[in-house]
Amino acid sequence: MAGRLTRACTNLRVPPAHLLDALCALVGRPAPPDEPHPVRRIHERVLQAVGSVPPGVLEPGDVCAATDVRAGLLNAEIPAPSDTAVLCIRRTVDDLGPADLWELARGTAVTRDDLSRGAAAVLTEANPGAGDSLDELAVRTLTQEVAERSPCRWGRGHSEAVRAALYRILADLADAVLDVSESTPTPLDWTVHDNGGRYAASAVGRGVRYDVLVQTTQNAPPAAAPVWDHPSLPAARPAWQWRITSGPADRASHSCALFPSALAARHAAECAITALTAGRCGL
Repeated sequence: MAGRLTRACTNLRVPPAHLLDALCALVGRPAPPDEPHPVRRIHERVLQAVGSVPPGVLEPGDVCAATDVRAGLLNAEIPAPSDTAVLCIRRTVDDLGPADLWELARGTAVTRDDLSRGAAAVLTEANPGAGDSLDELAVRTLTQEVAERSPCRWGRGHSEAVRAALYRILADLADAVLDVSESTPTPLDWTVHDNGGRYAASAVGRGVRYDVLVQTTQNAPPAAAPVWDHPSLPAARPAWQWRITSGPADRASHSCALFPSALAARHAAECAITALTAGRCGL
């Protein structure tokens, strides 16, 4: 296993065989079926492509940015290695016929928002000068047609919209590898409460005790439903948040964003504890 992937396993505290499933949990996507399923093989190729990039060369978000540049949705300078990773993703997806393309889209729980982004990329490529005047009705129409038609009735534009959506989804996975492999979490001894609905831990640094709580939040927006039913996704998917308290005044720091899984929230909390105990930030 490449060095970056080994570091990702260490930082998430998972064995190599479970790394892909953990990364999918971080980005809020379902884990692909076990080998030799083709959807898992595609995901593994993406991990290997980004896992070979040396540390410090790319930052999280670079692969998604390169994907948007390639699609004409963003005008920016991007590091060459991120474009190389995007080309690997595109070649992998472009090799798929409609049936396999649909299987990958279903397996990654593609949403209407994902399809809309893909449709916008396709229409932008067809009309490179459109810019902000891109016809929103055309985007909605193409998105609706993809969702309602069976893969055998997709035209070229429908297939390309799905491909473009998958480019970005797999780029998210690649950026998760970059993020996790270069993160600095403090391993915490989590205790589980409420049948897995709440996790608690504590840490001490610079003479201060920090109490950490990870739990579901009542204010979470509903998760976007996949366009095509996914057998392993529950009907209701909660969002997670961490909370850190310390000192007699019970000062608190809340995460700035919601997380799609308990693993993602725990990992973010452990990274926050590292920053707190190192004095790089305060509550």
